[in-house]
Order: sequence, then C-alpha cells, then structure tokens
Amino acid sequence: MLADYPVDFVGGGWSELAETTMAKSARFLGPLPFDAERAGLGSYLGAVSLNPNAEFSMHDRVFFSLGAGTVPIFDANQFSRWHLPLLSRFSFAQDPDSLRAAVETVLADPAAAQAATAATFAEIYPRFSMRRSVEDICEILTQLAGAGAEKLLPAEPFPAGVWTPQQLAKAVA
Repeated sequence: MLADYPVDFVGGGWSELAETTMAKSARFLGPLPFDAERAGLGSYLGAVSLNPNAEFSMHDRVFFSLGAGTVPIFDANQFSRWHLPLLSRFSFAQDPDSLRAAVETVLADPAAAQAATAATFAEIYPRFSMRRSVEDICEILTQLAGAGAEKLLPAEPFPAGVWTPQQLAKAVA
C-alpha cells in the first residue's frame, strides 16, 4: 500500500515487497547507517513509522522526524492524543485504510502538515528533549539510590566510553 506513493523504504526486510512493486514509484534504499538516515531525514515531506508506539510515549522515530522538520506519520496512542494533538490528522490506527488516509492527508496539504509539525515541535521542545530525558533518568536514579547516589558512577579510573562526574555534571547543567 505505501509503495503506491512516492516513498523511500529504509531498512532491511523489504525485498519481497520490492519484487512486487517494481513498476511503482517507491524506492528501496536498504539499511542505512544511523547518521546517514538522520542527515537525510529533513529532506523528506513526511516519515512513516511502522514501529508500534508504547501507550505512554512515542517511538524515537517520531521525535527524530519532528526535530528534522519532517511530518511524522505514526500510529496514534494515548500519549500522542494528549501531547501531539496538532498531528492527529497524520496518525493512524493499525490498519491499511487508516494509514492510507494519514499519508493522503499529508500529501493533500503539505504546507498545513509542515506548519502543524513546526508548531508541535515548538510546543514540546525542550520538554521532550533528549537532555530532559537524561535529567529525568538521573533524578529517578538519585531518588532510588537516596544518600548513596554518588555510588551510581563507576569507580576511577573510568573505562573508555564511561562519563566522568565532570562530564556528567556538564551534560546536565
């Protein structure tokens, strides 16, 4: 169904679909490194995420799309209805007709879809930023550890890839 639209499929597992849709306008790019996918995301009008969302949050692909200024097209849930109401027209239930309707809504009025995306990003950032998520995690761990919170960091010397207390303090400051 998505292959009926001018779309790029990214990732593996699409070979059977690619074989059956050769005459259509869809392209199958295969797996891309994360940096390449992230760098190109802003060049698209929309990005469909077929990963089911958890009920109380969204898949990171929705947030990546918002950050890139690309209209996220995703399955609706309680979180999206509450926090992303301007994007409800571009969300879908888990059925092909609903997905088709969401894609067609974006294609019918790209300017309105992009405006809703920009307004949503302005509304939710920085409340749902990665920085805020890290701060929340640190706060939760500190509460769980209580007075022993300083023991949450590994002992010195720090192994490669582990943040020192100074790096952590700078990151959450």
